Amino acid sequence: MSKMRYRLALDMGSTSLGWSMVRLGADNAPCAVIKAGVRIFSDGRNPKDGSSLAVTRREARAMRRRRDRLLKRKARMTRSLLEHGFFPADEAQRKALELLNPYALRAKGLDTALTPGEFARALFHINQRRGFKSNRKTDKKDGDEGALKGAIGKLRQALVSENCRTVGEWLHKRDASGLTVRARFRQSKTVKDDGKTRIDKSYDLYVDRAMIEGEFDRLWSRQSELNPALFTEAARADLKDVLLHQRPLRPVKPGRCTLLPDEERAPLALPSTQRFRIFQEVNNLRILRDGLKQELLTIDQRNSLVKALEASSKRSFTQIKKLLGLSGAIQFNFEDPKRQELKGNVTSAILCRSDHFGPDWFEFDEVKQDAIVEQLVKEENEAKLIRWLCDETGISEARAEVIANVGLPEGYGALSAMALARILPELRRDVIAYDKAVQAAGFAHHSHISPAATGEILADLPYYGEPLQRHVGFGSGKLDDPPEKRFGKIANPTVHIALNQVRLVVNALIKKYGHPSEVIVEVARELKQSKDQRDEESRRQAENQRRNDRYRQQIAEQLYGGNEQRIKLADLHKLILWEELNPANVADRRCPYSGVQISLQMLFSAEVEIEHILPFAQTLDDSLNNKTVALRVANRIKGNRAPWQASKDFAAAGFAYSSILERAELMPKAKRYRFGEDGLQHWLKEDKDFLARALNDTRYMSRVAREYLSLICPQNTRVIPGRMTAMLRARFGLNDVLGANGLKNRNDHRHHAVDACVIAVTDQGMLQRFASASASARERQLDRLVETMPMPWDSYRDSVQRAIRSIWISHKPDHGHEGAMHNDTAYSLLGNGRVGVHKVVEGKRAYFEDNLKVIELTSAKAAARHGHLPNGELRPYKGYKGDSNYCIEIVRGEQGQWIGEVISTFEAYQLAREHGRSQLRNPGVGASGKPLVMRLMQDDTVRLEVDGVLRTMRVANLSGNGQVFMSDLQEANVDARNRDKADPFTYISKMPGSFRKAKARRITISPIGELRDPGFKE
Repeated sequence: MSKMRYRLALDMGSTSLGWSMVRLGADNAPCAVIKAGVRIFSDGRNPKDGSSLAVTRREARAMRRRRDRLLKRKARMTRSLLEHGFFPADEAQRKALELLNPYALRAKGLDTALTPGEFARALFHINQRRGFKSNRKTDKKDGDEGALKGAIGKLRQALVSENCRTVGEWLHKRDASGLTVRARFRQSKTVKDDGKTRIDKSYDLYVDRAMIEGEFDRLWSRQSELNPALFTEAARADLKDVLLHQRPLRPVKPGRCTLLPDEERAPLALPSTQRFRIFQEVNNLRILRDGLKQELLTIDQRNSLVKALEASSKRSFTQIKKLLGLSGAIQFNFEDPKRQELKGNVTSAILCRSDHFGPDWFEFDEVKQDAIVEQLVKEENEAKLIRWLCDETGISEARAEVIANVGLPEGYGALSAMALARILPELRRDVIAYDKAVQAAGFAHHSHISPAATGEILADLPYYGEPLQRHVGFGSGKLDDPPEKRFGKIANPTVHIALNQVRLVVNALIKKYGHPSEVIVEVARELKQSKDQRDEESRRQAENQRRNDRYRQQIAEQLYGGNEQRIKLADLHKLILWEELNPANVADRRCPYSGVQISLQMLFSAEVEIEHILPFAQTLDDSLNNKTVALRVANRIKGNRAPWQASKDFAAAGFAYSSILERAELMPKAKRYRFGEDGLQHWLKEDKDFLARALNDTRYMSRVAREYLSLICPQNTRVIPGRMTAMLRARFGLNDVLGANGLKNRNDHRHHAVDACVIAVTDQGMLQRFASASASARERQLDRLVETMPMPWDSYRDSVQRAIRSIWISHKPDHGHEGAMHNDTAYSLLGNGRVGVHKVVEGKRAYFEDNLKVIELTSAKAAARHGHLPNGELRPYKGYKGDSNYCIEIVRGEQGQWIGEVISTFEAYQLAREHGRSQLRNPGVGASGKPLVMRLMQDDTVRLEVDGVLRTMRVANLSGNGQVFMSDLQEANVDARNRDKADPFTYISKMPGSFRKAKARRITISPIGELRDPGFKE
């Protein structure tokens, strides 16, 4: 079996991995589908907002740590006050001090002597809320920073206006007047003139750390005058350190430089990083001359533009044309209705403002500018930063304070300062692209940096962080640490999980079938996108959906008497393409070639048709960017050619090529260049022909996937663009394998394997046959891409269908108990099942009562405060709502019956803490000590008889009452479909007792779809 030659195809998604193996014949062509499968897993993100689950866990962990540090500080303060003779040694006497009003003591101590106990009470109270201390790096990310600093400013003014020496004295006055002395956060909604809602945030008051330090110094100074024997310098230093000590933030280590993996990435705010981006972008800027030919900037033009961008945050294309002495009719390759400017040096634009460095900023050399920004980005202590700015740049302290609080671009680039120092001179030297500058700077081409460049074939895939170090963050480097910690990982949790699942599946296939001869991968769009890009894509899709809904209504009314069901996709595309002819003027939308005006009524007639601008047979590009609407007669003249190639025949028909270009300039940027003389070459970019482009995806995530999989197949691994898969799947008729009416069935997980079967045959031979068939159809003036779609082999469709129907979907279960034990809201316990809670509604804090089952908590340390129950147990004092269940244990009762015992996540934590994790995974005994039949968790797989039919199902949900909700393995999007009353899908649910009647048993399915069934046991 290990000698078999096969091609492995992978369809990498954010929560799925579809795969297929096809046998390669003697001519290296695919001839049979051996096996296919699907692996389903979590994307590691919060389904509500798409944020990383690691962020949610980190925020919760930070809250717990802050609480722990407060308790430790209070304990340390107690010890120090005891050690220096302020607190009495007797606990009862210390407890009695709690009855004293601390605000009154804080005010009294400014003038008269306090007893040791009174001072201890005042200082302990100050220590509990010691005020806000600004951290430059974290404050800028805090959405409430403005409200907080505004409240601090108002309090400072109040101290002066009310003639209060310390914040304690001011709080005492408020307390005596019955006013609040707590920092209550408030929100209020205001409807603006434009109808949008503004949320105003505010605090009643807020104390900062400097006020607390000032109060301590003033109190100590006065008390030491009155009682120098007790208030010694040693006691002052110790107590002040306890009160004001601030743990420094752990520095966040940037990722690795792409070219120098041992170096850290440079901040985006660094002037060198800004400059690198400017040179990179300007060197790629092209002037569109006659015939839409692209012309490089001269080095003088380039330098003039760079100089202008260095001094401003942006320059519009209109300003750039004026600067370069170009006419307003000239356009740039980057120019588009959605993009009307080039970004400048944002950092310099900020720091050269009159209230910052002013014109003096440009007097610093580039090294000095970088050094200043390094300090602004990395120094956490504002006082230290201000001193450094004053000493190193000669500015006043007031100006330094303004600069210290300036907001600069956040994040990091892809290169280190060291790499930038080598590449920037090359970009400056000539008007060259980044890849040429990289090589001129002495770096290898990116494709040669890969560890697979040596040609060595590894036995299996290692953890990706080890060979792909330039793509991951820094690890610990410790041999004893697990691989993720030792080598580091990609920050994007979805990509991290996906690559680990690729390793799991590929290694299992290698173990069983040997190494593949070829590997072809398609990477889903969402895996290639950052969160900002995903958000932008979501917004774009929402806009398109609204546009399409509007268009559908318009088409239905005009063509089908209001019946939207009759609308065809081609109708919708025609209207979209018609609008693109001239987005600004509906009355001047003309055939790009003939110039004849196309009315809306004419658009849907046989006179007008959709056509490929660059011939499909030469590009295999069936996207809307490569389509337009044109008169049928003009399209027949153009034939199977690019517009420039047909220019002579157009001229003979009276269609001037210059006029065609003028009309093309009204279209979107991604479309207009295709009408130019070099349109086809511009589309190809650096690929030698359309087949090379169709078979090669060069985006970042695709390069990472190729680099990783090349470790086990170094010579024949490639990543293809997704557009080819969708088009070929439809042409092969494979949408009907799982769906109906030629539509892809996304509610069946197996569609990922169908895609993988298409990816497996997407090679040069297949695409060449497809292109030839399309050219033939065009020559015969058929109104479809191909007359008969060539198949990879005669029985291809049947072969795919057999493979798909043999698949057992593999769902990755999560058997760990770690997770949120309960939700965040604390409830007061009112008895008889009732609870109380404070909530903020419309910016106001309100109290609510409800009947709610909660997890009741006790505290042995606070037993004196909360008391005991009549049975002697500790009295619960608060509750939390449990939101998740860890598992259901089906155990055998005394009479042999099956009983379900649900273990919540909270209970799982308690069991693991008291008895160890092994208790949660005991194969024979449940947590209650009863004999275990089986233990089920979410995403586990079970086999059971439903209405006399043996079904294999996934556990989708566990109810607290012991009900288990299940769906067939292949069913996708089940939660939404189960809630949708219009969808016929519903969960199958069983109680533990009915599980026995259904002969249920837990089974396992390996990552490559191998089912292991132990059989039913009574």
